[in-house]
Amino acid sequence: MNLETLSRKLSQTLSPPRFQHSLRVMNFARELARHYQIPEEPVAIAALMHDVAREKDGPEMLALASSYQLPVLPVDQKAPVLLHGLVGAELLKREWAIMAEPVIEAVAYHVTGAPKLGIVGELTIIADFAEPARQFYAAQVARELAFRSRTAALKYIYTQKIRYILDAGFLLHPLTVEARNQLLLNDSGAE
Repeated sequence: MNLETLSRKLSQTLSPPRFQHSLRVMNFARELARHYQIPEEPVAIAALMHDVAREKDGPEMLALASSYQLPVLPVDQKAPVLLHGLVGAELLKREWAIMAEPVIEAVAYHVTGAPKLGIVGELTIIADFAEPARQFYAAQVARELAFRSRTAALKYIYTQKIRYILDAGFLLHPLTVEARNQLLLNDSGAE
């Protein structure tokens, strides 16, 4: 399927506000792809489709994860919305015939992050967090960092997510912690 066909089909799957968010994430991700001189199409597809499963409720998310034999951690049981990336990636393969591994990986891990994520996944996380309609301060900072350094933007985004989760008293997903730790371990010590 081409991007236009995917977009039309997705507009019939998601609520209008969620679909508009997905379009903004796609457009910002395309800007980032051009900036980092990588092919736009996989980034655009991943960014457009990243929330394909986001509007499923908790019981449905858990049922789909079980039927797809996805790993479900205790944190996922408590907050099934965390599974919408993994479930969405499976939906893309099973119902949308999207098999490109960078796209699947990006959708699967856009919620939690993951260590050693590919560039399509990195740009999808950045674009989702920092898309232009997100006006909170951290999104504005992430937008600026996004064009300076993917690594700096990702470290900032993971740190902001972790702070928010801790302040709210929610459970931390281990992949988010691992993703941030991996970036810090790979850092040259500049920060």
